[in-house]
Amino acid sequence: MNGRLSRYALITLMAATIAVRCSFPQRQVLTWDVFGYYLYLPAVFIHDDVALRDPAWLDEVTRAYTPSATLYQLVDGPDGAHVIKYSSGMAVLYAPCFLLAHVLAEPLGHPADGFSPPYQITVAVGCLAFALLGLVLFRKVLAHFFNDRWTAILLLLIGLGTNWFQLTAWDGTLLTHPALFTLYAWLVLATVRWHQRPSWAQAIQIGVALGLITLVRPSELVVVLTPLLWGLHAAVDRGAKWKAITAHPLHLLGAVAAFALAVAPQLFYWHATTGKWLFYSYVNPGEGFDFATPHLRPFLISFRKGWFVYTPLMLFAILGIAALWKRIPQAFGAVLFFLLVDLWIVSSWSCWWYAGGSFSARSMVPAYVLLALPLGAFLQWTWERKTLRAPLLVTCSAFVVLNLFQTWQWAAGILSKERMTKAYYKAVFARTQVPAEAEPLLLVSRSLGNEEKLLDEDRYSAREVLRLDFSDRPDSVLTLTADAPFSKAYENTFEGLTGKDHAWIRASARFWVGDTLTALPTLVIHFEHDGGSYKYMARDWSIPPGTKNAWVAFSMDYITPEVRSRSDRMKAYIWNQHGIPLRLDDFVVEVFDPE
Repeated sequence: MNGRLSRYALITLMAATIAVRCSFPQRQVLTWDVFGYYLYLPAVFIHDDVALRDPAWLDEVTRAYTPSATLYQLVDGPDGAHVIKYSSGMAVLYAPCFLLAHVLAEPLGHPADGFSPPYQITVAVGCLAFALLGLVLFRKVLAHFFNDRWTAILLLLIGLGTNWFQLTAWDGTLLTHPALFTLYAWLVLATVRWHQRPSWAQAIQIGVALGLITLVRPSELVVVLTPLLWGLHAAVDRGAKWKAITAHPLHLLGAVAAFALAVAPQLFYWHATTGKWLFYSYVNPGEGFDFATPHLRPFLISFRKGWFVYTPLMLFAILGIAALWKRIPQAFGAVLFFLLVDLWIVSSWSCWWYAGGSFSARSMVPAYVLLALPLGAFLQWTWERKTLRAPLLVTCSAFVVLNLFQTWQWAAGILSKERMTKAYYKAVFARTQVPAEAEPLLLVSRSLGNEEKLLDEDRYSAREVLRLDFSDRPDSVLTLTADAPFSKAYENTFEGLTGKDHAWIRASARFWVGDTLTALPTLVIHFEHDGGSYKYMARDWSIPPGTKNAWVAFSMDYITPEVRSRSDRMKAYIWNQHGIPLRLDDFVVEVFDPE
């Protein structure tokens, strides 16, 4: 096999990816999650502030480049330190591009601050090149199991028929998933080669690749099942594998040592910033893994981001696992058990739709390296039955066209990035514009900032759930003091508030302003999960200038979050955080339920 067809397929896919990426350039790429991945580099190499104790430079970066609305990428550490929430794997991969830009920035007339155009451009180009390297490695993996024609077909199907293309060619280029696809391809290739002919080089590569995968996203350590379970399909092969391991025990130790060396930067970072070698940075109670209650059904088949809805080609990969046993038996156990565990993990994340910067289930993109094997097995099995060839060609072609068209719809804003519903999907299916009547069919819009306001009250039914006029008190008012700083709270579970996917809460009260204004009360609404608070909103009264000896009304709107559990509790109350006596009246809480 000279590999001519698969080489043409590879070049075509690379050219298409580069063309689309260049057609939609971005001036600012170091934003949102990517800002968190990247922040290690300027903190270490420019500011010598690994624990982010000096807020001045970070404030200046935020002012100059506006990387995100809030610094959600950081969590508090001990003694004024701040810990980057994300692990450092992407920073390690960005580092060569960062260092090159740091050398070039000032000679090119830009500040060497880590965020000026040379940094943005070199990191974006470097990530695209690393993603394209993944295609080269992926082709080598496929060539071990398929002839040149099938290798070319699988390259094009994975590249153009899945959300790999959207993540790599549009604004997901700097996210973890295209990089993980490349690292997965490297790991699988080294695994295959070691099992064919054990060598030090392949053992070390397995360890380094697995370590970098873990450093990029610790939950991806599940891919360790690939080298562990590879070739365990039959007793004779299990014996051969054990014989290879016992004949080369130092290979295993070398792989483990390489893995430890690759993950070491994260351990040293945590120790430097927290004093602990291991640190769990996802401290917000509103997010985390729900392993006991994975969101498997919506993850697979919902219209919000369902994997099979937006990447139906993967249904063939799932069906192909049965054919894998006979066609590529050495991969059967590794692929099957990896898929089961990986699906459980990625669907257990509380934000199972993985935010707005993705089309379909972006967390599954790295797994396509392994799922291409059962996909190929299924296609070969079907092709051998002549009566099924035409339906197979039509279906695969339709899947590719659908993926590319819906990828364009996503980029054009026709497919919503976070708010998709079945009704809206039907309304925009095969459309090049959003119909005028489609907008109300979306999920509710949620603000990314600190201000929330219910604007379309006519779409909600309101009910009053709390009214405190304090008529039982001698002066008919509530006085909050340093000893009694809180009003009575309104509390309810999410399921007690609404049977829908969200509700609005409006809390209001009146505050007495005397001759002088020395302090303001604070209106607070938040949710709790397992005793921890999330989506905490606190707002001080807004007092018109010059107000004296008058009651001033104030209200705050609050939309319920995407709750971890329907039993999570909300609280609304007034807080005197300053201790100076404050007089309040008419504390009212209303709930607005979707019609």
